[in-house]
Amino acid sequence: MALKAQIVANWVYIGPREEGLRVMAPVLALNPPVTNIQVVPWNKLAPTAAGGADALICPKNSSHNTWWANLRRLPSSTFQASFDELNNFYKLYPEARGTTINAETFPNQAMAAVPDDDSAYPWRDALGYIQIGVVTESGNAAGDPAAEAGNSLARRLRDSWAATSGYPDLSVYVNYARGDEKLRQRYGSRKLPRLAALKKKWDPRNVFAYNNVLPMEYRG
Repeated sequence: MALKAQIVANWVYIGPREEGLRVMAPVLALNPPVTNIQVVPWNKLAPTAAGGADALICPKNSSHNTWWANLRRLPSSTFQASFDELNNFYKLYPEARGTTINAETFPNQAMAAVPDDDSAYPWRDALGYIQIGVVTESGNAAGDPAAEAGNSLARRLRDSWAATSGYPDLSVYVNYARGDEKLRQRYGSRKLPRLAALKKKWDPRNVFAYNNVLPMEYRG
């Protein structure tokens, strides 16, 4: 396998094949070297998408670490800088060539149409999400130089994406949080006072305390 970064794009169109091909015409006109167009039922979408990459999310006998950020902007300069950094990383650590940068974008018209005060979710204006997935051949990341270098790269890339994301600070969809983010970066500072009050009212014994724990008071 060549130790060079490559671009892989996965597009999903929900509707008839002919309509999807019309929508995809500008992309197909770029003449990508490899294409794989399939029509699948909705319950087969996840394992089929991205060339079956779903099966590789948790590979056996390897360490796997993910870093995420929300995006309100998709700057080409940050994409290019990240691509260049990943290329250099592959050359230095070929055993970590399973490391990827994954940009997810979804139509957000319905999400953005819901008033901000109607729900606890704070990132309704997000256009997408960036994931840096550090994968090495070591079964244990502790003491693995490639895993340590990969996490250093991921932290640096996450910071650069956060700085150009269109948000004033790092923000992350709570289900994608790795645990080192601040509460406001997961739940949004404007949402936390009300969430904390609800936590105090409905969970005063802190039963729901396993992951992404809410406080019972929040003053910013």
